[in-house]
Amino acid sequence: MRILKIVALAPFAAMALTPVKAHASPAYACAVHEVFECTAVSGCKRVRHAEAGIPPMVTLNVKEKNLFSGLFGGGALLENGDVYNDEKVLIMRGRKGLQTWTAVVEKPSGAMSGSISQAGRTFAQFGTCEPSQ
Repeated sequence: MRILKIVALAPFAAMALTPVKAHASPAYACAVHEVFECTAVSGCKRVRHAEAGIPPMVTLNVKEKNLFSGLFGGGALLENGDVYNDEKVLIMRGRKGLQTWTAVVEKPSGAMSGSISQAGRTFAQFGTCEPSQ
């Protein structure tokens, strides 16, 4: 009788021990490789991170819908926004005062592009992202 109970419960135990595919990461760690300042009159020119006020590393927090400075949180660079997230792409956008920000991550390659815009000026940024653990 006892063996029969064990045999009957074995499939349920196996299901409980089977690895489950993890949900999408709540955050992406991104290295910003290039930053360009663009204006209508002069076009776009490459600038340093410090000139644009953009750190070389940022965190895209999907759960909080926010863009954070650095890899380990810190202050939000801009206010919360909207998120579109599927298996191939992450798109985030938000604003702070009269500035808007966007970030697009192609998940298979990790390629990232983003912008921080205000009237008359946009900072375009390009880099790579990885899901943070």
